[in-house]
Amino acid sequence: MHKTFFENVKKFIQEKKGKIKFSFSFEKFLHFLTTWWHFLLAGFALFIFLYYPLGGWILHNIDKDTNYEVKLANNKQSATIDMASFIIRREVNDKLWTANSPFFYPSYFLDNMPSFQLGMIDATAQVIDSLQKRIDMPIQNANEETELKKAANLLKYDGKIWMFSPQNSFSPAPSANTQYRKARKSLIAYNQALINEEYIFYKRPNDLIFILKKINKNLSKSINELDAQIREESSSWVDLKADNIFYYNQGKAYAYYLLLQALGHDYKDILVEKEAYVTWTKSIKALENAVNVDAVYIRNAELNSLTAANHLLYLAYYIEKAQNSNKNIISKLEKAGKK
Repeated sequence: MHKTFFENVKKFIQEKKGKIKFSFSFEKFLHFLTTWWHFLLAGFALFIFLYYPLGGWILHNIDKDTNYEVKLANNKQSATIDMASFIIRREVNDKLWTANSPFFYPSYFLDNMPSFQLGMIDATAQVIDSLQKRIDMPIQNANEETELKKAANLLKYDGKIWMFSPQNSFSPAPSANTQYRKARKSLIAYNQALINEEYIFYKRPNDLIFILKKINKNLSKSINELDAQIREESSSWVDLKADNIFYYNQGKAYAYYLLLQALGHDYKDILVEKEAYVTWTKSIKALENAVNVDAVYIRNAELNSLTAANHLLYLAYYIEKAQNSNKNIISKLEKAGKK
């Protein structure tokens, strides 16, 4: 079919050649277009070299804004729940969730932004899970699955799932986007239930200690992962995994930066009373410094290099600094509880 069509076009051009004078370059261009496989090849090349790079560049958006402020419409609500809801909305609704992009999306070949987003959800899931284990106490039915528990379970969902189950590629599965949006709805519903006094947000020193210990455990994973990559690959000429590991753990640090600000709002009275608020601000500042570590190209250079930086080391340093501040807060809260 294609062959007959292009032969007719060529025949038409030959008949009109005497009547219409084409320049040599234009005739050559028409001949090129009438060769179907050249046309397909040119279209494919245009698609590959423009669609993916240009589309990926447009969609790439690692937002590390540290100017957010905690604002609540009602003081019965939890600032931490509200911040978790905000993180999901920003990364899943306002922007494209890139961690599960199928091959026909221009964001398919992005790796830094997906890593950053996965790290943010990881940290958010840890905080919500620790909250539901400590403060989630329904007034009427203690056996019911509360909105907070629903959100915690949904946030544990694999962020790389698009349409099919990782166990069986032919079995359909809900997308990560869908599950995270459901989690956000549950968080909003929980905060609304606090206003209606269907739940009580218990604010006790022991609960804050539990939450901080769980955060520190996750920060230890980040430090160990960064340390292992430095130890094993810093001597390599090129480390292709360094940027993924860097942005994943920086995403965690950024989410914890936002969530610790919110937790500080929820537990401010306890932190002030136990003389731990100044240390709390030091932890937040260390996480802010971790977020501000930036470079056009992430390097995992040798530690004694005079010409190249090791951005993974910088990130690990600030994360460990935040972890140590959290340990000091835990110690102050525990000592105050023994008095």
